[in-house]
Amino acid sequence: MKFPAFRTHVRSLLATGSVVVAAVSLTGCGLFGQSWDVKMEVTGPGSADVGYAFSGDSNGKTALNQKLPWNKAQNVGFGFNDLGVKNPKPGTVCRIYVDGKLKDEQNKPNARGFLSCSIHLKG
Repeated sequence: MKFPAFRTHVRSLLATGSVVVAAVSLTGCGLFGQSWDVKMEVTGPGSADVGYAFSGDSNGKTALNQKLPWNKAQNVGFGFNDLGVKNPKPGTVCRIYVDGKLKDEQNKPNARGFLSCSIHLKG
């Protein structure tokens, strides 16, 4: 007799958990707040190792030996968007666009040999 009540309780917990996960996921892409279309690009000769992270991506991603030009786009909520190129060849440029407008462009590597662009979106 207690088993059916337990099953109902478990179903309720699972349903509640699903709603919470969906709400958190949707908030990250700006559904419950402002959102932006962010495009990252790297242009230049040959290929490059590209590291990038969109808002809400705490680990970032690495794309090794990418033929240039390279680009990725994503709709995001508030936060930092970062793009980096390791040991870029002369003539390599990184750019970040927000809603189609250029927000950052770099063509000179730092002392460590990294070319990087970033933009912080605020809600």
